[in-house]
Amino acid sequence: MTDNVAVLDGFTREIIADSGNHTLYLLVKPTTDFGDRFKAWDMDEQEYIHVNGWLFTCEDVEQPYGWTMVTA
Repeated sequence: MTDNVAVLDGFTREIIADSGNHTLYLLVKPTTDFGDRFKAWDMDEQEYIHVNGWLFTCEDVEQPYGWTMVTA
């Protein structure tokens, strides 16, 4: 699978989730609550995972100037 699969499923918000021991590069749905357990697309492993949000600090990835995420 590729990131496109997740984008077509509505996972269009790119974040970095860091716990101090692990850093994850994820796609999530725009309304994801990071204080709860949530489903995400792991861009490194190319698979869906469930993340216990309270164990991570989650930050949006800033998009390069002039670049926008295309959603279906």
